[in-house]
This record gives sequence, C-alpha cells and structure tokens, in this order.
Amino acid sequence: MEFDQEIERLIDTALAEDLSGSGDITTSALIQESTFSSGKLVLKEKAIVAGLPFIAQIFHKVDSKVEVDLRVDEGDYAKAGTVIAKISGPVRSLLAAERTVLNFIQHVSGTATAIAAYAYKVRGLNCDILDTRKTLPGLRALEQYAVRIGGGVNHRLGLNHRFIIKRNHLAFFAFESSNPIPEAVKAVRVYLPDVPVEVEVCDFRELEQALKTDCDSIMLDNMSPDEALRAVRMVRKTDKKVYLESKTLTLETVRRFAETGVDGIATSAAFFSTPTDIRLRLMI
Repeated sequence: MEFDQEIERLIDTALAEDLSGSGDITTSALIQESTFSSGKLVLKEKAIVAGLPFIAQIFHKVDSKVEVDLRVDEGDYAKAGTVIAKISGPVRSLLAAERTVLNFIQHVSGTATAIAAYAYKVRGLNCDILDTRKTLPGLRALEQYAVRIGGGVNHRLGLNHRFIIKRNHLAFFAFESSNPIPEAVKAVRVYLPDVPVEVEVCDFRELEQALKTDCDSIMLDNMSPDEALRAVRMVRKTDKKVYLESKTLTLETVRRFAETGVDGIATSAAFFSTPTDIRLRLMI
C-alpha cells in the first residue's frame, strides 16, 4: 500500500509539472477534442522493460477513455524495435500524458537494465546485488522498484528500516569505550530490539569486534577483493551466522568481490544509468 501511494504521488507530481495552469495549449489549439487515434510505444534499444503497470495508470489519470494494450511482460528482455504497448484514445489525452509515460518507462527500464547487468555478472554465485540510498530525491520508490525488476535486492527504504552503525556513529562511542562496536550494538538493540542491525567495518580489528556482537550483518567497507576474501574466511571459521556485504562501483570488479563468498554486494551505479530510449509513435 505504501508503495502504491508513493507511485501515485510521483505520477500526480509529474503530470502537474506539464499540465498545471492552462495545460497543453498547443494541442488544445490544433487538435479537436473529438479526434481519436492510436499509437505504439516502441523500444529503440535493447533493454529490460520495466514500469509497464504505470502506463495505464498515468494515461487514466488524464483520461479514463484511453485504452492500453501491453505487448510484453514486466521484466522481459526485449530487442530494439519491440512494440511494448499499443495505446488508443483521444489525441489530446495521448499527447498530454505522453512525456510523463515516457519519462517513467525510460527511467525504470534504464535502472532495471543496469542492475540486471550486475546480477548477470554474479550468475552462478550465491550473492545478492543490493541497492543503496543514493537515489534521486523523490524517486526512491520508483528506482528501488526497478532494482527488484532487474533482479536486485532492496537494502533499506529509509533510515528507519534497519540500523547501520557506521564510522561516524562509532567516533562518538570511541571517546568512552575501547570497544565501541559492541557498545553501539547494545545501544541500538535496547532502542529497537526487533530491527535488523548492520555494522560497517573498515579493518580486521573492527571485524573482530563486530563478531563479538549479535549483529545481523556486517558490511566490509573499503576492502579490496583480497581483503574481503580474508574477512570472509575469518567469519566462516566462527559459528557466527551473519550476512556479509561488500561494495563495488563497476561491472569489472563485481564478480571478483562475489567470488570471495560475500552474501551481497551493494552498488549505486544503476541509479545513475542512462535512461532506456523509448518512443511513442502516433498513427493518425
């Protein structure tokens, strides 16, 4: 329900950007209200197609008489030239909603395609591709949806979905304790006992401290693949049941990190990907 409400808010905001005030004055001046036509949404480059449920939702916000016929399934890999949907209805309505539809589908498909490339790189390994909070302001729900369609896993929606104890937090505990990580984990467990706890570690001394706690996951921050491999072996020698994460910035390095045996790899690269090129062709 929360996701549906957030997407509806985004659609309303996007349509208001185009249609507030006098609306589409060019189309209103040139096209009769009674004029009907049909159009095709055509993929101009190969991609994972995502965001299809939003097409009808956007058009119907403008005009319930618009009909949408989807020709592919959500998450399909499609080649350039593929018709992903056919649309028919009043031309004024088609043109009024066109840019909002394209903006949504292009951005979601671009993000899903980028995350799918990372997931493909780690195929055959038991390793999740995780997203981050480095999303565009206001678009987190949409972009994290695209991550799921592309085969990735959402890490956390916001700051209240899990504890992540980072160096900035530990710096304050270090003034009062020689073992700041165990003290910090205790504190957050008291604060909200049922929320997952993650600890970021930058070296093996911090990793040893984290292993003495009941944290649920450990992020290996700023470690090379060789260091990550050593850390994984260090953890697996214990009876500690903990989810191990690492980070990567490129497709070239993600497989090397996955081969160390970590459970998940976080990347924000998909959020800065190029939108997939999609066009709406109207047939008058």
